[in-house]
Amino acid sequence: MEMNTNIDANTSEESNEIQAKSTVQRSAKGPVCIDECSFDGKYIQLANTSALKDADLSGWYLVRSVDNAPEISFTMPANCKLDKRKTVRIYAGNKDDGKSSCDLVSADFNTWGVGHVIVTRLLNRDKDEKAVHIQRFLD
Repeated sequence: MEMNTNIDANTSEESNEIQAKSTVQRSAKGPVCIDECSFDGKYIQLANTSALKDADLSGWYLVRSVDNAPEISFTMPANCKLDKRKTVRIYAGNKDDGKSSCDLVSADFNTWGVGHVIVTRLLNRDKDEKAVHIQRFLD
């Protein structure tokens, strides 16, 4: 599965308005994909596209690199299952606003990071790459 998308991202911070064009490339090897990465670095959403099987994500890793900064990583907890045709969000920090009981929160970092080139990878417990999500923001 591969998808290219052009997105106009409009965000406002205090009274300053920022407009940026971005491209998104996604690919997955198997039914679990990186469905969405919030533009503000608050969460990453995974989706199980299978209509037949739940996915066991126990011990899987999310690894994110933003520009040239050190990688940020998160390990899925034991017994982490993603039901068929369902999504889960992994929040950075203690974000309780809008979080459902099915979502996960990493207390190890406050943001997944924002930048010009953002690469998010999903690795299984053997560290085989299962999905990639690349965001590029153009000036």
